[in-house]
Amino acid sequence: MLKQKTLVFMLLAGLLVAVAGCSEDSSTSANGDEGSSDVLNIELSTATTTGNFYPMGAALANIWNDEVDGVKVASQSSDGSVQNLNLMQEGSIKMGLSTLGVLYNAYNGTDQFEGREFKDVRVVSTLFSDAGQVVVKKDSGVESVEDLVGKSFVPGAPGSGAKDLTEVIFEAYDMTIDDTKAQFVGYSQATDLMRDGKAIGAQVMSALPTSAVIEMLSTTDSEIISLTDEAIEKLTEEHSWLVEYTISSDVYDELDKDIQTVAQPSVLIASKDMPEDVIYELTKAMWENLEPLHNTIAASKTMELENATKRIADIPLHPGAEKYYKEKGVLQEQ
Repeated sequence: MLKQKTLVFMLLAGLLVAVAGCSEDSSTSANGDEGSSDVLNIELSTATTTGNFYPMGAALANIWNDEVDGVKVASQSSDGSVQNLNLMQEGSIKMGLSTLGVLYNAYNGTDQFEGREFKDVRVVSTLFSDAGQVVVKKDSGVESVEDLVGKSFVPGAPGSGAKDLTEVIFEAYDMTIDDTKAQFVGYSQATDLMRDGKAIGAQVMSALPTSAVIEMLSTTDSEIISLTDEAIEKLTEEHSWLVEYTISSDVYDELDKDIQTVAQPSVLIASKDMPEDVIYELTKAMWENLEPLHNTIAASKTMELENATKRIADIPLHPGAEKYYKEKGVLQEQ
């Protein structure tokens, strides 16, 4: 009897080990890690927490987790567009948000991506326009971008689209970031530096209205300065993804006049090896559930399906997204 009980115990123990082993082997991940065989884990990389990419990513993750079977999406913060493309290129993530300018540079191997073009990235959709906003303290004596020379200024966080935009704006004024006393931090830290008198301003690039700019204007006695007509003309001629943009005086309470600047589309991107059927379902769920986005980020109210594939700088669409847009008549069947 004792031998029989021992044998039964050993058989049960072996069965439990086998079941556990099967459970451990039953998961997959879009990011190359283990997950569940019927659940694809996806990390969506966004930007710093005070820009619009971060809440946009969180809202998209919620929509996809609620509406799309077989995926589990986690939105994560990052330093922004450049870091997102770097992470995707090294295989750490499979989806992210980017400005079009940074995406163009990554795909073509130019500027900060020189010598390491990333041809495996695909567009899922354009989203809304991100406007450049040069915010400076009123008592700084800065009335134009040229006045930033020698001043403590925040061009953006390392790996951010804001920093990338600062570089091209400064080029239009025959300047470089090195001409300022640059501090490379995110928007929250930039606001703290301005509040503490350790920086006189910061470059912000985001959809309007931007929570970081609201905080800067309201707590650091700051203003937004316009770019010159000459600089805007040079920027839009040399960088096809940039367009002239007007920030209306009614966007922020502290503005008493319109601001002339430049803007570019923000883009939802994915690695080309993301499954076509998954990207199709994610694209469909986003465009057919816009209300949660509208409730989260005001800029998303400007998103229109017919513009989803416009102004993508000749970067290929993901086949899953392309399939959805053809179904909706946004793209014509070839």
